[in-house]
Amino acid sequence: MRYVIEENGHSIPVEVHPMGGDRYRIRVGDAPAEIVDAFMDGGYGHILLGTNSFSIESGPRGEETHVRGRGLDTKLLVLDSRTARRRARSGGDTGGGANVVRSPMPGRVVDVLVAEGDAVSAGQGIVIVEAMKMENELRAEIDGIVSEIHVRADDRVDGNADLVTLDPKLEG
Repeated sequence: MRYVIEENGHSIPVEVHPMGGDRYRIRVGDAPAEIVDAFMDGGYGHILLGTNSFSIESGPRGEETHVRGRGLDTKLLVLDSRTARRRARSGGDTGGGANVVRSPMPGRVVDVLVAEGDAVSAGQGIVIVEAMKMENELRAEIDGIVSEIHVRADDRVDGNADLVTLDPKLEG
């Protein structure tokens, strides 16, 4: 899977390849790939890279991730490649946001947190998808009304699969 990390105005491409269990092969930018042990539980996690140990506190989708350890204390914005492209095209602003919540990776739908007709706010949890032994709460990028739910709990989904469609809320 490909991501983009934004830090202090710089975009850094990252590739993550699961190796089974809590092990991943990760390439950051043009650097050689490295093997990493990573564990996440909710918004908190731990990464072991060689002899370096890092704690991670991740915010909701579209918000910063705080990384601490071995003299490092920084906040990063981690974006899936699709969101990063959309931000780049719009100069960093997602505009009104997407109206379809999609799965960023293949996985299993754990829970659908909304019903058709529900009003939702940007940042609100919409669907939980389990992938690579981690539950990912996918959030609305816009204020809107749930117009269509494309999945149910326990459905298997492909990466980029449509999960929920939102109609933008009209001002007024």
